[in-house]
Amino acid sequence: MTLFLTKYRGWFMVGVVFVELFIVCGPTFNYSIVFVSLQDEFNAGAALTGWVGSLANAVMGAAAPVSSPLIQRFGPRAVTVTGLVVFSGGLVATSFVPALSYAYLTFGLLVGLGANFVFQSGIELLFNWFPDENCSRAISLALLGTSFSVLSFAPLLNSLITAYQWRNALGIIGGGSAVLGLVFGVFISTPAEASPREDGQESRGDDGAESPASQEGENTGTGRQRIVRILLKLDTWLWGLCLLLVYLGWTFVTVNYASFLEHDLLFTKDQVTIAIMLFAVGDIVGKILLSAIGDHLPCLKLYVVVVSSVLGALVSWLMTKLHTVPLVYTVSLFMGSIRSGSYAMPFPATMEIFGEYGSHIVTTLSMMPYGIGILIGAPISGGLYDLTGDYTLSLLVIVAIFVCSAIVALMIPIRTRIHSSNYRFSFRPTSTKSKEISVAYLHSTSQFTAQPRL
Repeated sequence: MTLFLTKYRGWFMVGVVFVELFIVCGPTFNYSIVFVSLQDEFNAGAALTGWVGSLANAVMGAAAPVSSPLIQRFGPRAVTVTGLVVFSGGLVATSFVPALSYAYLTFGLLVGLGANFVFQSGIELLFNWFPDENCSRAISLALLGTSFSVLSFAPLLNSLITAYQWRNALGIIGGGSAVLGLVFGVFISTPAEASPREDGQESRGDDGAESPASQEGENTGTGRQRIVRILLKLDTWLWGLCLLLVYLGWTFVTVNYASFLEHDLLFTKDQVTIAIMLFAVGDIVGKILLSAIGDHLPCLKLYVVVVSSVLGALVSWLMTKLHTVPLVYTVSLFMGSIRSGSYAMPFPATMEIFGEYGSHIVTTLSMMPYGIGILIGAPISGGLYDLTGDYTLSLLVIVAIFVCSAIVALMIPIRTRIHSSNYRFSFRPTSTKSKEISVAYLHSTSQFTAQPRL
């Protein structure tokens, strides 16, 4: 009975994380809509205005080293609740800013930091509940919250801004986010809280729960030793650079897409809203598909990220050629499904490659490149727009970025094959429902087995 309750309580946690991500990713991922209002209000350039949103999204990823020890010390519930308060307070404070410079603090820092606390806590919570089996499914379903937030907040923001102006709109969303987020946040619990040991003692681990992922991490040494070991691996830097380039490329959609449609293609606000909603629908379809097949792939999950990058380059090039509304709608839908692979799969892919180092390191390694990539992405796109007067050059640069990310990611398995030329591959199941290709040296001899070729 206890195992039954624990199993389904884990899926309940997926629903809770879904709601929390829906809340914090709505304003941050739809900053391109707020971007237009801020630019008109303060008469600022695209680069300076875009950097407010890129800073918020950057802090949401780059603050992982700050939130991770807090989660270990206080647990995901306390950090999530704190994050919701900071996030909502940042939105309300932004509604009172007298100049754009203040928005860097209120929206860029406070909103971003609060979103990081919620996002990081949610992902680490799911890694604790699903360290191996159903990991891709749980992460993909929870990350649907980000997709539905884009789908819902795009028309919501436009409607509120039209009816009440952007300042009142942010205040309304800030208050609603606090109420809804706190109601769901109190239900967060760890596996140890759900299934205490027979002797009445709760096992302790990453955040008060001892999960398989944390147990594997403990087997590789102390926290400091694990960090040193993973930093000395070339695969760590290759994978981090790949994700940085991936997120750098998709920053254009997060920050500048609405501006591109409105200024370059002369779309109306309603048409911009429809395009963003279609993008979100495509993202939802892609994540649902990944939740169904992600744990049953006959190859490394890394290859899903590679394919997403290649297709992202293709779509970015197509955007420089399209001018009619129906074609842009179609491409927006397709682009959303492509991005789902770049946003949903890096987490389970990183766990697959570096899971032995523990969930905290895996989550940090997944989120840090996002923060760095989006921090520099918006100034690049906005700066090129200010320089040329349109986004054509920005899109061509994004094509090159996506191609480079795919090449860097492929260096990991290629490098493995070169170093394993005197060994034969071995296959072993990593869960009860899926089998992964195991290769010596891919990330650790303790994780993979290899036998000399006779």
